[in-house]
Amino acid sequence: MNLFNIVPNNYFSIFAGKNKEIYIDSLFILYSLLQNDEAIIKKNDFLNALKDREKNLVGFDINDEEVSEEEKSSNTFETSSAKASLIIRRLEETGWLDISMDLDSYEEVVVLPPYTISLLKCFSDIVSDEEAPYLSLVHSTYSELKLEDEDIDELLYPTLLRCYENTKKLKVELVTLTHSIRIFQNKLNDLFDTNQVLHSYFDVYKKKISDRYYHPLKTFDSVAKYKRPIIKILDRWLKDKTIREKLIIQASIGSRNNNKKDIESDIIEKINFITDTYETLNVLISSIDRENNAYTKSSTQKILYLNNSDRTIKGHLENIFKYYALNNNNNKNLGIILSKMQDSLYFYHQGFIDSNSVTLPILKKYREEGIPMEIVNYDEADEMIMNNFLEETKNIYTDERVYSFMEKSFGSNKLINAKDISLPNFDALICLILATVKSEDESSFYKIEDINAPEIRNNNFIVPNFTYVKKDEEENK
Repeated sequence: MNLFNIVPNNYFSIFAGKNKEIYIDSLFILYSLLQNDEAIIKKNDFLNALKDREKNLVGFDINDEEVSEEEKSSNTFETSSAKASLIIRRLEETGWLDISMDLDSYEEVVVLPPYTISLLKCFSDIVSDEEAPYLSLVHSTYSELKLEDEDIDELLYPTLLRCYENTKKLKVELVTLTHSIRIFQNKLNDLFDTNQVLHSYFDVYKKKISDRYYHPLKTFDSVAKYKRPIIKILDRWLKDKTIREKLIIQASIGSRNNNKKDIESDIIEKINFITDTYETLNVLISSIDRENNAYTKSSTQKILYLNNSDRTIKGHLENIFKYYALNNNNNKNLGIILSKMQDSLYFYHQGFIDSNSVTLPILKKYREEGIPMEIVNYDEADEMIMNNFLEETKNIYTDERVYSFMEKSFGSNKLINAKDISLPNFDALICLILATVKSEDESSFYKIEDINAPEIRNNNFIVPNFTYVKKDEEENK
């Protein structure tokens, strides 16, 4: 279906001009009125709400709007009330809202099309700082199927329907998680400071992606844990003729299609979709594991690279290339560094004097033309530098070294905090970072508690004050 068969052709034109921020702010005001349990939004209430944001209306550029030259020259839109009225008029012209008359009060009211409400909710979700709670889609699917399987009642088909929708949502969530990790991996190329890499990993990725989605997926909402029980229940429903008949009867209630075979086919299709999805989810989860491990490894290597750059000519050249990459889209800053590079290059005509140069006859000698130096491809040189660096450092921080560091930090203690761990240098910080990442490995002899711990300063480093606890013998098994 064509989108513009539903929304007007000029629907998004309000975001193409200089006043786009004022328009989006006005739509957020409209959405807030809608959320205040106001089934009927009066036009005057919306107008007054816009006028209350007079500070935002100051920057409203009339010349960027489609109004007559006569209106522009007459200074009609100098007041905030006139600007607010024009905003409402433009929103109506572009199809974001309609204005109608309330037959009870004879007042003008704002009416929102369904697609406008959907878009406003989407915009609000994008800019919201509130963290949405994790939806335990796998566990909830198992719980509903188990309860219904133990006591089959008139909610058999609605339960199947909810599980079907949850499974579709689960696939979307897993794909979204994969793309989110890749976004962080791509952004890592644009980070050129150690603190930026640490902030991106610990303050953003770990809190908003790893702890909120990846960690539950590997623990209490594990697909591997609930997959077989879910498939077993659905297979039994599919093979049991009595249950299948109940599903058909319940599905036919309120359905437009009364054909029993079509209803049965739809039920079988939904059950097969759920079972097939859970059978193949391991492939997608393995892909997520690889993306997570790759990003963690890349972040560690980037930190090592940024903190081990030398001060030789090679190191200075790397800094130049790094600055060039950082300002690749900033012509002003790029012009400054290129100008300085040009001023620092000088060419001389070289000659030499030997013992024959001061006696007669004077003999002039010239150097023969040599083979010019090959122009280096700096893209290949940069890649070679990075490969050499990774080759030198890949075996420095082994699992044995990380676990040895934690054993030394624990000593005879059963429990330690990050503030109690000695971080005398940057190598110790890297060991602590890797120890935190490896805490979920089966080979780890410890685990992490209090993942929402506040940040503390340990020596010269700011780290989360995680609590590290030694595992019991049964957990280690």
